[in-house]
Amino acid sequence: MKKSKHPSPLSGSIAQVLRRTLGIAVWVVALAVALWTLVAGWGGRVDPRSWWLPAVTVLSYPLAVLAAGVLAAVLALARRWCPMAVVLAALLATWPALRVNVPVNVGRSAAAASTSDTFTLLTYNVQGFGGDADSLNATMRYILDTDADLVLLQEAALGPKDFTDLPSVAPMRGEINRRYPYHSHGYHDLIILSRWPYTVLRDTTLRQGFGSPDNISREYHFYAKAFDIQMPGRQLRVVNVHMQSIGLTDSDKQVYHDVTRARGMSDRKHLKQVKTSLLDKLAGAFRRRAAEAHQLRAILDECPGNLVVCGDFNDVPASYAYRTVRGSDLRDAWADAAFGPTYTYNRDLMLFKIDHVLYRGALHAVDIARHKAGSSDHYPQRVTFGWTEQPAEP
Repeated sequence: MKKSKHPSPLSGSIAQVLRRTLGIAVWVVALAVALWTLVAGWGGRVDPRSWWLPAVTVLSYPLAVLAAGVLAAVLALARRWCPMAVVLAALLATWPALRVNVPVNVGRSAAAASTSDTFTLLTYNVQGFGGDADSLNATMRYILDTDADLVLLQEAALGPKDFTDLPSVAPMRGEINRRYPYHSHGYHDLIILSRWPYTVLRDTTLRQGFGSPDNISREYHFYAKAFDIQMPGRQLRVVNVHMQSIGLTDSDKQVYHDVTRARGMSDRKHLKQVKTSLLDKLAGAFRRRAAEAHQLRAILDECPGNLVVCGDFNDVPASYAYRTVRGSDLRDAWADAAFGPTYTYNRDLMLFKIDHVLYRGALHAVDIARHKAGSSDHYPQRVTFGWTEQPAEP
């Protein structure tokens, strides 16, 4: 008995159902990734003091970009043009966040080499210059070898001592003084090392130090210091910033590791730990940074002339704190001069870019690099700025 060459109606209907189901699944995935990308890209517009969930979603924006890019490529190969277009449209709709997270600047190093009227700035959270007292401190050694004109450090000295009195830094005190004849002592977290003289601006609206009225638990709060640098023929104001950290404990970090590795997520007790250890602390830190950002922005609005704002924001590009501090007048040195994404915090699988350099005035960023150096849990950034106008006559 010969078999029929024509498929049975039953097999044809099954194939049709499978195709339809696959089509629906493709659209569900495409819409989910598009929605994720949009919320992650624009969540920084929502004040976390009103609703903190979008702020948390912003942390995942680089992953959303990667997912959207891979999905769009797969859909293109499968010739699923409509869902592909939706994913790409969502990605392009987040252009402001995309530009500061994944900049594409080509030939900036050559531009820096051809620009003679420049200065260099290094910003670095040094984590208290941790190191072995019997050996040269790797972090301080890197700073000196980098030979930047201005060095802005965070977490430089959390105790009462001058940072050059720290056992791991003291052997280099003479070299520090020769290279940077103008520098602060490092009390209350922030210091500056400068080739040129400067004055320190005092502002009583910024609560500095431990045990401030709204910080009765004596945990880390918020520091910001402004320095007016007297360059030859020019003046530059630099604001060194260290904003509220999340304050995760070792047990909190272990919970984060479990989450990132999808371990124990079906355990109700573990899910409760995620909420109490991670989400609650994240929400609280986002709210406090929002208040700090508005406080700092009000001061920046009164700063005239050439300005650089740099340091540890403890928040990612396009976050609410970042957007508030940047405002509509500051540029991002990484967006203007770098190529591709990066991260500046390097511990506990929390690979986020939380250190930033913003600026305005008669200067432009012609080159920037993030270096994997030193012994800190942060990576430093070195920026070359070029001037766009001639110096004033002496």
